[in-house]
Amino acid sequence: MNRMMLLLAAMLPFFLSCEPVNDDPEPEDDTLTATVSGHTLTCKTSTFTHTYTLDEGEDITTLTFTHFPASVEEFTALRSKLLGSSRPGTVALCLISFEMYRRDRSAGEQCVQLINTSANATITLPRLKEKFPSQRGQQGDSYTQPYLVASYLKGATQSNKYTPSEPYVLTMKWNDNSNVVQGEYSSSYSGRVYHYYALWNGDGKRDATVLVPDNGGDVIVHGCGNLVMGVPTIEGWNDSLK
Repeated sequence: MNRMMLLLAAMLPFFLSCEPVNDDPEPEDDTLTATVSGHTLTCKTSTFTHTYTLDEGEDITTLTFTHFPASVEEFTALRSKLLGSSRPGTVALCLISFEMYRRDRSAGEQCVQLINTSANATITLPRLKEKFPSQRGQQGDSYTQPYLVASYLKGATQSNKYTPSEPYVLTMKWNDNSNVVQGEYSSSYSGRVYHYYALWNGDGKRDATVLVPDNGGDVIVHGCGNLVMGVPTIEGWNDSLK
């Protein structure tokens, strides 16, 4: 008995030094970080890294990006840190909000309302509801066109069933049509209105207007009815947009 007690006493420090094993995985940190370097915004969580690069010129502006935003939070960061002060960048942001609406109506509606005048949001949201099927992946009929935003991405045409190049590129062009008035003042929204084209279906051009408010705030979408117009219908679209 004494020998047994001596053995147990000798082993006691070993038992006390052993820590309990925790089989539960550590929780992942999904906090979004958004950092800007030059003209590139990088958005990161524990599960993804998305990048957006704005190349703004007097006539042509491009937004090159790896993924569409995964959340309203990322969309808001994209606006506040990179695109919100850019007139053509806000046109790109408008198209991105359309794609977010296609994927998630609730999140997309928040994004549309965030960047549009109240009047234009009221007009645009019902049109988006008509254009996009209720569930992602549905093809719909000729009136519902889930590939609408894909048609604005570089490399996507009707002939290749709106398959874009990667990384994705949205191209905006200063509207040089002599019939439009650039910088016209809007007393309703206290700001000046500017016209830009968004390129689509290879070489097509569609006009959108943005408003630069007098108060120095972010640029807002003033009119985007042409961007929601239908595109040539296709069958068998590959819904692979990231």
